[in-house]
Parts: sequence; structure tokens; C-alpha cells
Amino acid sequence: MLRLGLDLGTNSIGWVLYRLEAGEPVELVDGGVLIHSDGRNPKNRASNAADRRGKRGPRRNRDRMLRRRRSVARLLHDLGLLPKDEEARAALRNLDPLRLRAEALDRPLKPHELGRVLLSFADRRGFKSNRKADGGKDGAIRKEVGELRRRMAQSGARTLGEYLWRRHNQGKTIRARLGNGLYPERAMIEDELEAIHKAQTGHHPGLGPNHWDEIINTILFQRPLRPVDRGHCTLMPEEKRAYRAYPAFQRFRILQEVLNIEVTPPGGSARPLEREERERVITSLLSSKQRTFEQLVRDAKLPEDMQINLRSTARDRIDGDLTASVLGAKKCFDKRWRQLSLERQQEVVERLIEVEDSLELEDWLRDEFDLSEEAAEAVGAARLPQGTGNLSIAAIMSLLPHMQRGRRYHDAVSDAGLGHHSDMRGDGGMARLPYYGKVLARHVLGGKADGSGDQERYGRVANPTVHIALGQVRRLFNEIAECYGKPVRW
Repeated sequence: MLRLGLDLGTNSIGWVLYRLEAGEPVELVDGGVLIHSDGRNPKNRASNAADRRGKRGPRRNRDRMLRRRRSVARLLHDLGLLPKDEEARAALRNLDPLRLRAEALDRPLKPHELGRVLLSFADRRGFKSNRKADGGKDGAIRKEVGELRRRMAQSGARTLGEYLWRRHNQGKTIRARLGNGLYPERAMIEDELEAIHKAQTGHHPGLGPNHWDEIINTILFQRPLRPVDRGHCTLMPEEKRAYRAYPAFQRFRILQEVLNIEVTPPGGSARPLEREERERVITSLLSSKQRTFEQLVRDAKLPEDMQINLRSTARDRIDGDLTASVLGAKKCFDKRWRQLSLERQQEVVERLIEVEDSLELEDWLRDEFDLSEEAAEAVGAARLPQGTGNLSIAAIMSLLPHMQRGRRYHDAVSDAGLGHHSDMRGDGGMARLPYYGKVLARHVLGGKADGSGDQERYGRVANPTVHIALGQVRRLFNEIAECYGKPVRW
């Protein structure tokens, strides 16, 4: 019987293969060290993919801008708004589009002048709020946009183009930079295009409403973000993991923490919380951002000298409902948040996570919950708990009824018929190791059923060092099995 021993490092695998008889090693068969790359830059330990990704992003943005510019130019050519001969195009490039943007509100533009104005919008369309991608940066840009709107209103300018043209004539900068109060948003460009459309439509009878719509939609088109893969549920691999911001996840986490609490009186033995004590602690955590263990002892109405097993030098408190602490703040939903049903809370959080456009989200919040403009903006800007848990919302909803009755997580998993809470071992029947994503579906991201290769079909772990190491283990094991036969133990 062959047994394989492995010593895994970040960029090497030490291995030894030996023979056993009656459970004792009797012969050293082979051994060695496999050296491999760990997929990281040796200077700063960053992933090799990070540098490529950093350069790829700006390159893609520029490519998309150039494709959009070509699409707009082709459309304007077809509509007779741009000249076809090179000499006329060169002369048109000498016209200042900013001046034409301002004049377009008050005088008829020639067809080629209008084309020059519309083509200029393809290059600079303003910032479009994307709550999911911009994180805290969105708040800083909001302040800049608000400052620009204030300046425009103070100057009496009707459009962004008119305001910038006035600044240009005064010798002031018009370059948009964070911190100089000139950062425009996409809505300003949309408003200006609509104003130009309204002012010029009667002077260009050849441009019908459909033509204007096509031009404006081509200029403003923006592809949706690719959804982030959340990974697979530990208990239901066919389901995606739940976001930690989900109210149901927050409730599940709190129940799991409280059910794991054991208290010990001085000189006594440990015991779990009784039902009444447990319910008081759960109620306290659901209505707080966090509670110290001293506060939890008082919440449960226990003697102050009672010891709690979860307390340590590294931990002196338990997180409460982090989502409710944000959305239940006075500037957001206030007391109304905790009066909503779990399903309604879930709907709000899903919108906050999934909707990209701030204005669209705020309109929905005002319509659905009669929030003020300030409250809707505060909810839209709220920073919820990040990341995902290990379970799907379907698994959590199956476990909650059992846990609310006092069953701990491992018992609740069994009661809900979801298998074993932690034993995910296979039967060892495979002759060769397959691609790790095929058997570790709960730990990988990005799999597609119609993928062409193993990695594309089953996904991969995000850490490049782990990804490479698992691939090298597979390669080493399969070569050993090919030469000496499959080790029975390893």
C-alpha cells in the first residue's frame, strides 16, 4: 500500500512516496521537491494579474470612447451633419465646440456646426453615478457636482456648456478636476442635449424625433456592469451566497452567535442561555449596532460576575444588526425601518445592492416609502456591510425557524434536511485528481455552464497563489499515480 506525504508551500511542494505494510513504513519509493511560481511580483508581493488589470482598465475605456466617437460620427455623416471631404472636416475641427454649445441655445446652427457640437459630447459625457462601483468616491463626487450646480445657478447659466464658455471668456480654467468645483455629472449633459434639441429642432426639418433620439441614445449609452459572482452556498451548491447586508443574514448571524453563548457562574459549570435570557439578548442585538459582553450580561438579566465563553482578549463585544443600524438611522428610515417586514427590508437592501443609478434608486425610495428627498439621498448613499456569507438566502430561510426555536447551527442543518454542516468529503473513488473547481464548487467563483475550459466552466479561487498551488498538487499527484499507481493514503 502506497502512501503519499505532501508539504505545501507558497511556491514549492515537497513530497515523499513510501510503502506501508501492516500500517508501518517499509520502503521509500520516491520523493522530491516541485518548484513553481506563486503568481506574485517578488518586489511587492502583489498579484501579477493586478498590474495587467490596472493597465487594461484605462485601455478599455479609451477603446470604448473611440468606438463611441466613430459610431456617433458615422450617424452624423449619414444625417448630413458632418462633411465628407477631408478639407471640410479639417476646417470644422477648428471651430470651438464650447462656443457653439453656448450659441446653440439662441441662434440656428448650420448643419455642420450642429454636427460638431453633437460629436464633442461623445468625448466627454460627464460622470454617471454608479453606486456599486464607486464606493466612497461617489460621495466626494456628489459634493463636487453639487458645487458645480450651485455655481451654475448663481451665474444664471442655462446649461453646462454656456457656463463653461463664460468661464473660458473670463480666462478661467474649464478643466474638470476633483476639488476645483467643475466636475460635471451625466445628467447635466442630458439636460444640455435636451435644451439643444429643443432650440434647434425647428431649424433642421430633416432631423425627425427618431433621429434625435438615436443620436442622443448613441452618445449616452453605457453598458451595465458585469455582476460580481458571489460563489456557491455551502449547504445548497446550486444557490448563490447571500450578501452580508441582507437583513435575513444579519438575523441568522446574531442567532448563531447567541446560540453559541455559554455562561459560567463563579465556581460553577458552563451552561447555555435559557430561552428567556436568549430572547432578551437577541432583541438587544437586533436593535443595536453592537453590544459589549458586560451589556449582554445585563440584557439577559444575569449576575454581573457571570462569565461568557465567547469573551477573550481579542474580542469584547458582539456585532448587532449592522444593516438596521445604518438604514434605521434618523437621517434614513428612522424608526420606520424596524417596522417593515423582513421581506420588505430584504427588497430595499436588494435594490441598494443591485441598482447602479443613484437617481433611479432615490426616485423608487420616495415613491415606495414616501421618504423626503434628503432621506432618500441618505439611504442611497448608505454604506452597508460588505461581502457575502457562506450560505444562500434559501438555506438561511430554511435554518431560521429551527434556530429561532433554540437549535444550534449544526442541529438546525440536520433538522432542515440539508445534510451535514461540515463533512464535505468525497468517497475517494476517483482514479486521478480532477480540476479542483469541479469538487470544490463551494469555494470557487466565476463558473459558467457553457464555459470552454475547466477554469471557465467551474470557476477558480480568487487568490492566485492558492489557485496555482492547487493546480500543481493535481499535476504532481496525477504524475505520481501514472508512474507508481494511485496512493491509497495521502
